[in-house]
Amino acid sequence: MRVVRSDEQSEAPGLTTSAASGLALTWWQGPTTNDELDVGYVRLEAGAQTPPHTHHKGQVIVAVSGTGFIESDGARIEIHAGDVVISPAGEHHVHGAVAGSPWVHLTITTGEHGA
Repeated sequence: MRVVRSDEQSEAPGLTTSAASGLALTWWQGPTTNDELDVGYVRLEAGAQTPPHTHHKGQVIVAVSGTGFIESDGARIEIHAGDVVISPAGEHHVHGAVAGSPWVHLTITTGEHGA
């Protein structure tokens, strides 16, 4: 078991990657391309977003701070701190921070990630 305390989250050890400009993703566990659990801490600058992608076994997003959005099939939904997003397996989507507000969220996935 691993506990990441709230005051450690932005500096917690993990693999930090950047999939797009203005996006920093710290993988606390993962990423993997199999059935293992992947848990990441995502920080997006105001107006930044992920590239379009899917999660072959779905994704759960827990909004931590700021205001973000999820977009799928042309529909954009605004997301606020405390909101939880459950994306089904294979859903092609984008998520990002709205203009004027950074957004931080946790991402929890299993299985392969794809474009």
